[in-house]
Amino acid sequence: MAMYRYMALMWDRGDGESERAANLLAAKLHEVSPHKWSRAWDSVGLAIYHSGEHKGRMQTYRLKGGRGAVLGRLFRNDYSSVVDDFDEFGSRKCLETSGQHLIDEYWGRYVAFLNDPETGTRYVMRDPSGAFPCYSTEFRGVTIFFSDMQDAANFEFLRFTVNWEVLKVNVAAPWFQNATTCLNEVSEVLPAERVEVTPFEKRSRFVWDPIEVSQTDVVENPEEAAELLRETVKCTIGALAGCYDHVVLNLGGLDSSIALACMAQAANRPEIACITHYTKSPRGEERRYSRQIANKYDVPLVEAELDHRKADLAKLFAVNKCTDPTKMLMCMDLTGADMELAVEHGAQALFTGVGGDNVFHQHPSNFGALDYVRHHGMFRKSILRVAMEASRRGHKSLFATLRDMAQERFAPSPCYSYVRDRMYQDIRTPFINPEITEEKHVRAFVHPLLMPDSPKFKGKYLQILMSAYFNLGYYDCWDTEYFAERVHAYLTQPIVETCLRIPIWVLTYRGVERGLARKAFWRDLPPDIAGRYSKSTPGEFYRDIFEHNLPFYRDVLEDSVMADQGILLGDKLAQALKNKDQFLHLRHGDMLRYAAAEIWLKGWLDRPVVRAEQSKAAM
Repeated sequence: MAMYRYMALMWDRGDGESERAANLLAAKLHEVSPHKWSRAWDSVGLAIYHSGEHKGRMQTYRLKGGRGAVLGRLFRNDYSSVVDDFDEFGSRKCLETSGQHLIDEYWGRYVAFLNDPETGTRYVMRDPSGAFPCYSTEFRGVTIFFSDMQDAANFEFLRFTVNWEVLKVNVAAPWFQNATTCLNEVSEVLPAERVEVTPFEKRSRFVWDPIEVSQTDVVENPEEAAELLRETVKCTIGALAGCYDHVVLNLGGLDSSIALACMAQAANRPEIACITHYTKSPRGEERRYSRQIANKYDVPLVEAELDHRKADLAKLFAVNKCTDPTKMLMCMDLTGADMELAVEHGAQALFTGVGGDNVFHQHPSNFGALDYVRHHGMFRKSILRVAMEASRRGHKSLFATLRDMAQERFAPSPCYSYVRDRMYQDIRTPFINPEITEEKHVRAFVHPLLMPDSPKFKGKYLQILMSAYFNLGYYDCWDTEYFAERVHAYLTQPIVETCLRIPIWVLTYRGVERGLARKAFWRDLPPDIAGRYSKSTPGEFYRDIFEHNLPFYRDVLEDSVMADQGILLGDKLAQALKNKDQFLHLRHGDMLRYAAAEIWLKGWLDRPVVRAEQSKAAM
């Protein structure tokens, strides 16, 4: 069964021309799409279509009394699964609170369309994890909300143009959450955003604030924090895994090993198959660890070599349409081994450990000590211990950390600039126009709630920046058959909220990256994994791909559109592609990312569009 998707058409009640446009779109949807669509819910001025519904996995939850529908997957706060439609009480509470009832009493991945049948007011709201997409575009008075960009691109009469300013930041700083898509005509309902549409105006607000969460019911005791973390992660991953009969887990490091332990001990354990990727280089070798955790929980393990000869870069020209180029590339996608295993195993979902570094705090810094002095000042008896642990985590001398703590206590630097500078300090972007990496450009496209006026805690802000709203998407543009759902469990609302409530100096327990997570799951993991502090890297894989496909890179990047637009430094890039002596100094992963972005760009620039008069004649 294909993955779940929706398309909702919203227009002003009583507007005959808009209603005719909506009818045209509904009719064309069945003609241009390869999916089987049906009407999930409708009222005057709002029609929701969906495809690929599977009860208990991804579905439509209808509210009684014409109050709307919730699309996606819901769990209650006690981790029990929601399968049935809302009853009268729940339906009324959802509308009376303008959707806040969903945020407070449920979690999951969903988009809600709420409708007030009396006033005509409607609400479109996305859950805080952002794991289920919600984009929108306009057509003749109709607002089209949709989950998959490819579904909108199938309408040949809809025109989409590149937003160059957003694209610049997307290419230069892809690790920041952008608040705007790279297409002028496509908006995104952001994670935790609620859009209110009345007969007179449209306005939005955010219904979940990670900074507020991080300052509520803070847990500083390591024992209590470890127990809370373990319970939350086990229950969350167990609930998510219980939705499926068969899953594939991409297994490698600490975070994915914890995920396997939670899945394997879940009350509704699915059939689990694991895959681990390795390279010929020792820096990309994790099989020793993967075998141990797979054996512990008695799951089959496929060992897939990341072989550059299996990476068909021509596939970049055939991926599904997406709103920005950063959604096009993960190194594992290039060989297709994950999808092959999913098909063979009959898996409905692909799980990963992605997001564990973000929520458990793997980043090497002494920010925990800075947060500590903002919480407690310089004169607590535990100050020296915290400073020593933070120095160990940040690879700094004790003197340097104490100096940073004193400055943070008495003359702190602006939080956003401080954090951003330290994220950039070890990142080289020699082929990116340096003007677009300036703070003022990046700042303009960060999620609005990630740009507070005066955040106090730099370590916590870094964690929020890297985990809250850090959605990785439900669809994979490489999966052109839409075979399996992507589940990034660590970026769900319960786990993110719990980790935000735990201070950084506690998360880095004993000065160790992800130290609290290791403490919490020590007895669930083989000792070699719980005590492992190295991380593998696919760097050699990217290098081999580059050297094996050099003509491809030259064809794509020399005389590129991005160079013409001042995003890439074209002359410098062309010289590097011709000079083999410079190959060793290139960031080969970035080169592949630039090539993917150029292909994404040309795909939209070359997309044919039916002329407006032809579309009008069709009506």
